[in-house]
Amino acid sequence: MIHPAPKVVVVGGGIMGACIAWNLAKAGAKVLMLEQHAEPARGATQWSYGWVGTASVLPSEAPQAFALKQTALREFAALEKELGALPYAARGALLWGENDEETHQLVAEQQAVGVTMSLVGQDAIRQLEPQLTTLPQCAAWAPDDFAIEPIMLTQQLLDAAKGLGAEVRYNAVVERLLVQGGTVVGVATPQGNIQAQAVVLTNGAAVKTLLSDVGVDAPVYEAPAVLMRWKTDNAGVRHLVCANDLELRPDLQGGIVIATDYPEEGEAGLEALVQTVKARLQQLITPAPSLELRGMAGARRPLVEGGMPYRKKLSNLSNVYTLVAHPGIILSPYLARLSAEQIIEVFSF
Repeated sequence: MIHPAPKVVVVGGGIMGACIAWNLAKAGAKVLMLEQHAEPARGATQWSYGWVGTASVLPSEAPQAFALKQTALREFAALEKELGALPYAARGALLWGENDEETHQLVAEQQAVGVTMSLVGQDAIRQLEPQLTTLPQCAAWAPDDFAIEPIMLTQQLLDAAKGLGAEVRYNAVVERLLVQGGTVVGVATPQGNIQAQAVVLTNGAAVKTLLSDVGVDAPVYEAPAVLMRWKTDNAGVRHLVCANDLELRPDLQGGIVIATDYPEEGEAGLEALVQTVKARLQQLITPAPSLELRGMAGARRPLVEGGMPYRKKLSNLSNVYTLVAHPGIILSPYLARLSAEQIIEVFSF
């Protein structure tokens, strides 16, 4: 069965796919987005922490990637102007390292590249986060960083794209690319083939599998991290807080979201990690909150070799575009706009 051909098929209904579908629809393209799950943002986006900012990393560790994040952050003001209020969960980030020297280095490096960040003492920390118990001597305060709810932002983008004429299909698994004479002409799904002038692959690590089938080795791999969502009677924090190796923030339901490293023991260590995090939260916040784990995943983040986005029009396979990047929440609005502009330049819609 051959379906009527949309102009552009976007594969993947996470934050990256939603961003590019919206940008393409704004430009007048006929867009069909295919998502394998029953709802949007049920892959890597679902388990994204949602930190938008640069405060958690040293610029010297990856200068090119850091500069890209700084550029991408400016896109959010334009995004909010067009979409309306975004689903902010927290504004401002408070961070400290294992020792004061690490915190001083973070502030110095961030300030040197133009980031608004200051070194604050215990009085200021207590004013910013009055329910924290054990306080460091100093911390880094980044007022411009914020947290956003990834699933809600994805849905907001898709609603806007549909309002501009884009079509979204769920439970739509893309099995392979359709290729004729070195040109991608569509995608194959269990429900039938779908033809297209262009195909945009945004579905994370699955991009590697789809391209491998047509002889392209995509530089994409997966790396685990843990995200926990806790139901609580006392979220205890007002901002993004990075207490050494533990990241926590409030969510829009009054709970706590935690991001931390994947245990060395692998999946076998997750249960112990849950108990460790629970104990740390009850020690860190006063009064000690009651905590019920609402959800947890050892999420597989799609990463790119070399640390820079895999955003390109493939030279050896016409009409297919890739868009995979980490951190996706920060980079997706900016990179999706660039990719949409690139596609619009090639095709006349």
